[in-house]
Amino acid sequence: MSSECIWYKSTNKLKIGGVSRYKIRFESSDDSRKEIYLRIKNLTNTSLRAIHLLNGPLAFYCHVIPGNYSHRQKFSPTEENGDSEVYFRNSVKPGQTCNVKLLLNKNSLVEEKNSLKIYEWYCDVVSQIVLNRRVTMTFILVIGDDLPQMRMLTRSTLTNLSKGNFQALENERFKYDTKYFSHPGLNVDYQSEVDIWSGPPPNPDKPIHLVILTHGIFSNLTADMLYVRDELSKLENENVVVEGYRENAGRTEKGIHRLGAGVSNYVTGLIEEYQSNGTVIDSISFVGHSLGGPVQLYALKHILQIKGNNYFQDNNIKLRHFVCMASPMLGVLSEMSLLISWFLDLGTLGKTGRDLTLLKKLPHYTKHSEGLRRSMFAPVLETLPDEPIHTLLKQFELRTVYANAVNDGIVPLRTSALLYLDWEAMGDVNAIKENNEIVEPHHSRLLTETNASGNDVGEVEDDSHTNIAKKYSNFLTSTLNINGERKIGSPDKKRHRLTKRARRYAKINAKSSDSTTSDVEDDIDDNEADTTASDTSPTQVNIPPKASAVESAFNTLLCPMPSSDYIMIPDTRSPVIFHDKYYHFSKIPPEEKKTGGLLKFFKYTDWRMDKQVKIARKYHAPELSWRKVLVKLPPDAHNNIVVRRRFANGYGWGVIDHLTDEIFSPARIRAKI
Repeated sequence: MSSECIWYKSTNKLKIGGVSRYKIRFESSDDSRKEIYLRIKNLTNTSLRAIHLLNGPLAFYCHVIPGNYSHRQKFSPTEENGDSEVYFRNSVKPGQTCNVKLLLNKNSLVEEKNSLKIYEWYCDVVSQIVLNRRVTMTFILVIGDDLPQMRMLTRSTLTNLSKGNFQALENERFKYDTKYFSHPGLNVDYQSEVDIWSGPPPNPDKPIHLVILTHGIFSNLTADMLYVRDELSKLENENVVVEGYRENAGRTEKGIHRLGAGVSNYVTGLIEEYQSNGTVIDSISFVGHSLGGPVQLYALKHILQIKGNNYFQDNNIKLRHFVCMASPMLGVLSEMSLLISWFLDLGTLGKTGRDLTLLKKLPHYTKHSEGLRRSMFAPVLETLPDEPIHTLLKQFELRTVYANAVNDGIVPLRTSALLYLDWEAMGDVNAIKENNEIVEPHHSRLLTETNASGNDVGEVEDDSHTNIAKKYSNFLTSTLNINGERKIGSPDKKRHRLTKRARRYAKINAKSSDSTTSDVEDDIDDNEADTTASDTSPTQVNIPPKASAVESAFNTLLCPMPSSDYIMIPDTRSPVIFHDKYYHFSKIPPEEKKTGGLLKFFKYTDWRMDKQVKIARKYHAPELSWRKVLVKLPPDAHNNIVVRRRFANGYGWGVIDHLTDEIFSPARIRAKI
């Protein structure tokens, strides 16, 4: 086969957390040329496809965008009713291919030099492997101007690999080399996940703002937190450096103690490394997703235990932001059914599952700076906000939690929002879930995709495709009533009475504020308002829909994808944040008498709530206020909130925009909604 039609070829392997990023630049003075082609193929043995879920999945996500694309600006394709020019594929399984047409037009044109025009595209290939740290998969990326010849190349490569023929003929060596160039006008800049996450500070001569990211369970840093890292790195007001501990990938069942200790040692080692290189760390922030929230908090506790309570002050490092995104800070004891909680207690998710269900620890001895100390029986999440963490949290300039109000049964609203919320002010949360506007106008295709033959050039699919995910969700809701809500149309005979569940939520109702500090006069006004409305306030409590872990698990596999309009037209996107307030200790309701003795055994639900109340009150203390941001996202909300994949989880763009524009921007302090 002639190599003239193949301009570039790259074969790479991906493991858990693996990322291959390509910056493609093409110089052309020929105005008659309108397009070139890019082809990606998963070379993993197709015989593993049936069982790839056990070891992988051995699939990867990929997207290709022109150089001038930004999700914040309207994007207009040059061909009406044609190629959208923004391509993404959430799951490319063994043997599957992606064919992308790279159009030479104004959307990809980034520079002009006399008659020479320079076009640019970006391509990300991201591993979808979740659990196995050893398994690898191989893919090939080819760029050229003859798509049929490119298909023949990747087809022959896969055939040779499947037959075990790894030795190429001398005149065909370019087919199997790691990289191959044959066009002088084409330049491809390749970065692995190590290159992306190990870049130098934007300005090495200035003090840096170090941001530590921590991933959640069944997750990893380099791939799943990549979008957050990219957006934070774009901040221009500070010299931001985004880092994170990578070795917890594939080990998230080891328990919060082990995971947090690893993050702790990494952070202290990283600080020492920067200081030894002469880099000044002016401030540090922590952002954790899901399990990463309690893990990063335990890491801070471990740092203070090993290095001393004044570690950050001694190193002249200011504590800036502590952010948790859909994090089970109170565990999941009262959010899960008794059966699921029992399976977690048995070790279904290892020590991590036992930590999340607030299971008491066995007594053991741990080594601290002052010697051996007998560990307490209390669960790790219950003792986590105690001293010295209690004092350390007060030293952060801002403490923020993001919580999914709906569609997240993995980490439901109460535990991610630290329990206390202004249930009266936030509106009817059930109406948010039932509002089709969240999903319907913007979704197109599903996480589960058919095996594309590779004969057609890929693009974002049209909105007319059947929404299987919605039909499946409606079936579960109507047939099994898994949300535990009253079915639409059924009589509500007790509308005038407050249900038992509503009474529980009324006890954890707190007043919110737009200010970072608690105002005494505002407190007096609020107290007067509470007294006036005491007769009617219980009926105004808006109870969120009961979360379902089963539904969330299925939604992870069958979830709506953003449509082409959502991706290209920002004005069509519905706001995702509907509650953004500060919560101060002075607005938290007083502690009530707890259920005790034999009565606790018969009131298991109340006992579970008492456990969460006990932990939540530790986080709400004098001089310890929280900014709580509630979001409404379609399934899979738990991954959408952190934009696990840039386009497949694009519904969470608004959340990350809020994080960068409102939280990390020094000029934005006051809550808005």
